[in-house]
Amino acid sequence: MATEKTVDSWMFELEPGLRTIARTLRKLILMTVPNLSESIKWGNPCYERGGRVCYLAATDKYVSLGFFKGTRLSDPAGRIEGTGKKMRHVKVRSLEDIETDQFMAWVREAVALNLRESA
Repeated sequence: MATEKTVDSWMFELEPGLRTIARTLRKLILMTVPNLSESIKWGNPCYERGGRVCYLAATDKYVSLGFFKGTRLSDPAGRIEGTGKKMRHVKVRSLEDIETDQFMAWVREAVALNLRESA
């Protein structure tokens, strides 16, 4: 019988360097908004409050911190990438790429968008 994938098991499957990045991003997300729900959706960790907020995804070279409403986030430095209608992401190749204050601001802004729209 197959067991359901958890965020911990998802991270365990990553190469050690990427696992460190993913764990750091997870901690940052949950520290920023402690009451986010966390689950695996579409094969990746997904965080929600009042709707989908953000997700983590990994390739063999980086971990993406993605935002479901990324096109609506403030991004004065132009770090957020993507071409979809709504979703955008930031590629994190090393711990040095994590701009803690900016990443936390994006998570808070994404939650605020959801809460405003669900009110």
